[in-house]
Amino acid sequence: MRITSTSCICPVLVCLCFVQRCYGAAHHGSIKVTRNQTKHIEGETEVHHRPKRGWVWNQFFVLEEHMGPDPQYVGKLHSNSDKGDGSVKYILTGEGAGTIFIIDDTTGDIHSTKSLDREQKTHYVLHAQAIDRRTNKPLEPESEFIIKVQDINDNAPKFTDGPYIVTVPEMSEMGTSVLQVTATDADDPTYGNSARVVYSILQGQPYFSVDPKTGVIRTALHNMDREAREHYSVVIQAKDMAGQVGGLSGSTTVNITLTDVNDNPPRFPQKHYQLYVPESAQVGSAVGKIKANDADTGSNADMKYTIINGDGSGVFSISTDKETREGIISLKKPLNYEKKKSYTLNIEGANTHLDFRFSHLGPFKDVTMLKIIVGDVDEPPLFTMPSYVMEVYENAKIGTAVGTVTAQDPDTANSLVRYFIDHNTEEDRYFTIDANTGTIKTAKIFDREETPWYNITVSASEIDNPELVSHVQVGVRILDINDNPPELAREYDVVVCENAKPGQVIQTITATDKDNSANGARFHFSLDEGLSLNPNFTLRDNEDGVVGFILQLYFCSSAMKYLLRSYRSLLICNG
Repeated sequence: MRITSTSCICPVLVCLCFVQRCYGAAHHGSIKVTRNQTKHIEGETEVHHRPKRGWVWNQFFVLEEHMGPDPQYVGKLHSNSDKGDGSVKYILTGEGAGTIFIIDDTTGDIHSTKSLDREQKTHYVLHAQAIDRRTNKPLEPESEFIIKVQDINDNAPKFTDGPYIVTVPEMSEMGTSVLQVTATDADDPTYGNSARVVYSILQGQPYFSVDPKTGVIRTALHNMDREAREHYSVVIQAKDMAGQVGGLSGSTTVNITLTDVNDNPPRFPQKHYQLYVPESAQVGSAVGKIKANDADTGSNADMKYTIINGDGSGVFSISTDKETREGIISLKKPLNYEKKKSYTLNIEGANTHLDFRFSHLGPFKDVTMLKIIVGDVDEPPLFTMPSYVMEVYENAKIGTAVGTVTAQDPDTANSLVRYFIDHNTEEDRYFTIDANTGTIKTAKIFDREETPWYNITVSASEIDNPELVSHVQVGVRILDINDNPPELAREYDVVVCENAKPGQVIQTITATDKDNSANGARFHFSLDEGLSLNPNFTLRDNEDGVVGFILQLYFCSSAMKYLLRSYRSLLICNG
């Protein structure tokens, strides 16, 4: 049937509307090229009135995922030049022509031979042409049209980032946002509800909830306590078709951990403790530990221990081990069981990082009492002095008493003490000690000029327990006696010129004495009377008694030089 010009306009307009809906936005702002614009044959001019001939077609859609045994019918091309006698031949070119889409060149019917996936390709651009079968001349200008792949709900929503691991502080207010999850649906969001996703919670109630539209997960209970339960596994479902029956769904897991806040005060398990410390404990050493429990973790459980009062606050100290959060009790002063047998300490353990939002749960500190029992230990003898200094003359005879050391057993048993010198060094061999009285005596003759000082070690042990030994240092100073004559400092060779003036000092003589200044600081110088004296020279003492002067008394009688040699035999110096 021949279609009039008026009737052929409407189908073309319908196609143009379809094309504009698909592509109008995509080409906004570009060069205006209207799809399905007629291409004019060379030599013809564009006619702006209603054409006599034109294309006739419907909107073309093809359903995706078609699995039928026959090709899927897409639509029909028809020209108003077609009288139905087979003289018109329809030709299809463009994307998928001949492979995906085939056309009956006589009827213009288009079929799809393959199953299509909209998520891979949403539409196909093709070109149609009608020619005279006998002359192969165009009956209609080539025109462009589109076959759109129509969506079906064949894609379930997917969470691309799951599973999730998140945290939220314990004791958070109800409705606190934890995490927003997002699922994507590959179906067409502009067509139906295939891509409209609704969220729901499958696991995790009543602790958490999820907003069905936004996917925001929130806490659903007040005061969730980490110490009661720390970990939660929440399963979130995303369902398309707006959650209706038949919609496809996907799920993900959100692992939620409650993080700690300082909402638990420290507490000592006991209000009274007892600690045994032997009196032999060394000053500065750790003698015990104490700990207050705190259910919180991390910095919220950090603790500081202090001694707030007690009669042992001056004897003991406490510090905090940051790793174990224990209070380390150390000894500040020596213990003596015989003087004090017990001490009492009041110890406080307090959090160092407070959260004032939870101050109503406090106070965040606790106090306990610690009684320290001092243990009696069999101690070695104790010398009455930390060290001794004694004196003895260098001419003392062997067996001369130098001094006495004394040690006592500090324990209540008051055992007898035995003294001894180990004689490990040469100095120790110059002395002996009475094992019972502690009196030190000389064992050799001394020479102060060789060794003026001796350092010896005296030991004391209990007779009942010889293994308990104490040691003390004894210094012995050797006192000097005048047992060494003075000596000239050196040998002198004196040269004097013959023209020296009378009374001129030609040499200064010095002498030394090995004894100390108390026994030989002043000397008297004189010429040896046993030798013949030269009247040209004389010797005179200096006033300080340390040096002497040789003076020339007369002029020399000849032009020769006199050589005066002074040896010990020539000069006499007396102390």
